[in-house]
Amino acid sequence: MIHGSKEGDVFINGANIKEIKRREIARILGMVPQEASIVFPFSVLEVVLMGRSPYLGRLSFEGEKDYAIARDAMEMTDTLSFATRSINELSGGERQRVLIARALAQQPQVILLDESTAYLDIKHQIAFFDLIKTLNQKEGLTVMAVTHDVNLASIFCDRIMLLSKGTVHCIGTPEEVITESNIKEVYEADVLVDANPQTGLPRVTLIASSLSDKGSRSKADAAPQL
Repeated sequence: MIHGSKEGDVFINGANIKEIKRREIARILGMVPQEASIVFPFSVLEVVLMGRSPYLGRLSFEGEKDYAIARDAMEMTDTLSFATRSINELSGGERQRVLIARALAQQPQVILLDESTAYLDIKHQIAFFDLIKTLNQKEGLTVMAVTHDVNLASIFCDRIMLLSKGTVHCIGTPEEVITESNIKEVYEADVLVDANPQTGLPRVTLIASSLSDKGSRSKADAAPQL
């Protein structure tokens, strides 16, 4: 478990991160950034195998176990079919799935997700969060995700921290945090929040002010004139 203080100290499993060796941190923490610049034309497999570097000696190479873990990570992220292709040949969504596979190949205890599904289509967004939720529940993987997709957060997150201008607006369960009043205060937008008919969790529907005005005008135009 990770926790921090207002002074900036971060603790992992009770130890201050400043006192933990970098290699050990890399075995504990995995991260999927919103995007990453990879200059050299590494193959997809080579990029995923980079996730195994915390477990390798200074002059050692990947072994059968490392390749097996990398292949498993690519299967989980639907990237195995283009393992030999250059990372620079891929679309934004495909590259993002490779970065996710690289993080999973680390076999971390904690994974940090920074808008990691921003470039993914709906199919792969759902598949990724389903996978992360399964790893959380069955393998004890701790997940911290930053996302602007409130509906995805509602479905897959146990607790949500809603930020406003860099400060904490509220923390709680999806039901406690995702309310019309909270969304209005933080995003300055009118929304409809109701229960998802399948999960019962909060569901946010956008209300476009232009459409609302148009609807009001239409009703006024349709009213009988005296």
